[in-house]
Amino acid sequence: MSEFKHWARIIATRSIDKFGLEQVVCAGWSPSGIYHIGNSKEAVTCNAIHLELLKLGANSKNIFVIDDYDPLDKIPFDLKKYSKQLRGYLGHPLVNIPDFTESSKNYAEYFAQGPKQALSDWGFDVEFVKASDLYYTGKYDEYLDLFIEEEEKLQSLMERISGSKLPSIISIICENCGNGKTAKWINTTEDRGINYVCKSDKQYKGCGHEGKILIKNHHWKLKWRLDWPARQSFLCVTVEPSGKDHSVAGGSIDTALAIHSEIFRKKKPLLERFGFITFKGKKLSGSKGGAPPAKIINDIMPPSAYLFLIYRNDLLKDINFNPETMEYPTLMDEYDVARRMLLGMKIEGREKEIAKLSTAARLALSDDEVGINPAIVRYAELALLHQTSLLNNEQTISKLRMMGKFPDTKSESEIRNRLPRLEKWLSEMAPEVIKFKLLDTNPVDIHEFWSPEIVQVWKIALDQLNPQTTSDEFTSNIRDIAKEYNLSPKEFYPPFYKMLTGNNKGPNAANLVIALGRETLSQRIDEISRNYN
Repeated sequence: MSEFKHWARIIATRSIDKFGLEQVVCAGWSPSGIYHIGNSKEAVTCNAIHLELLKLGANSKNIFVIDDYDPLDKIPFDLKKYSKQLRGYLGHPLVNIPDFTESSKNYAEYFAQGPKQALSDWGFDVEFVKASDLYYTGKYDEYLDLFIEEEEKLQSLMERISGSKLPSIISIICENCGNGKTAKWINTTEDRGINYVCKSDKQYKGCGHEGKILIKNHHWKLKWRLDWPARQSFLCVTVEPSGKDHSVAGGSIDTALAIHSEIFRKKKPLLERFGFITFKGKKLSGSKGGAPPAKIINDIMPPSAYLFLIYRNDLLKDINFNPETMEYPTLMDEYDVARRMLLGMKIEGREKEIAKLSTAARLALSDDEVGINPAIVRYAELALLHQTSLLNNEQTISKLRMMGKFPDTKSESEIRNRLPRLEKWLSEMAPEVIKFKLLDTNPVDIHEFWSPEIVQVWKIALDQLNPQTTSDEFTSNIRDIAKEYNLSPKEFYPPFYKMLTGNNKGPNAANLVIALGRETLSQRIDEISRNYN
């Protein structure tokens, strides 16, 4: 059987073969709206490749470019209340727009806090670079000169690959009104100047100014299909992943690669494609609203569990992240299983997955997390146990300790850190099926829902319960006992839920039994049995 190789190792190996040990991995993002979990796929992909490059002995740099020189195309959902103030800035570079929340230096910096916080929380070794700084310091100047000099060849290339020429190779920022969408290129001058006129265009309001800019004044921005390869060239990028929408025939990947080889006459970087992260099965948009910000990950789960979700999947696969369903506790359980695999533990029936899952776990985990043997508790069970402890951390920890769920003190400490995140998830995202409110006492009419036979089934099952009993074992045992009394699950489970929650259904009964314990449940059932004596 061939040795498993993760996509990050494969890409890192290819890049070293092509470029040697000096490596630059790059991601980019425009701060026009919130940095959401869908945006994060690029940086998460870069992180895995960067880590593998380091393991292979490369001198790797991980760069994140904040495209703050992009124009404002639309007012994002999160700033709708500032629509009146922002409307006049449509088309202006993001870095030149005020932050009307008054919490940051400008509009771009307001949203740039999102990736800075998230990637810091996730432990990424990343260098943030602002596109505006790259323009202001002249990094792009020689590339604009080159594109002007080679415009005929460039436009022929664009037409051949994408099917159409570029209307203009730059966006000019009007020196009078500051709009970067309304100034139209008229001609160039001998002193490296560009004459333009500023006219309104659709929702972008021009001022009618006629002027001239010089390349050295940087009141311009290369069009995206030119900006991207130029940036890769002067930053010496060797690997840059991007969404698979960029890889359609004639798309920006095709044109960028052609520019590298035919215009720059340089080696082409590896422009790797990746699938999307969806939320509730839908692609996310920062401008339309409803996209969870990436920084929320640290509030509801260990960041390494989120990274594991991505690293365990093929790079091109779309990954659905939905913490509002039971997929979430399932993910947390898989994350702990993979960590046990990484520690060399054998998981019955899953031998074929060891290499893939343990590799994903190692990429996701921080060095401090690697040696921790996770507590032996499923996430749904932990959620039930914590709720039955009335969200009291010490009571929950004490119950888990008594049940023998902690392999060592590190696993106990880890659960302590998980409980606040669990509470956040329960209060804001968890599905109703796992949430419940425990009644302090039995309902006054509870005996109407029980019978002597049901009481007996539950008493026998509870008598056989011990600290080592698993939820599956309890389920199997109580069903066997119930058969002797000719009772089906539809007959003996609803009264149980009615006793505890006042409803006919609730979270998994076996998990609830284990969470509450024999003594508590026996007292409640003994109270009911007195009605039949």
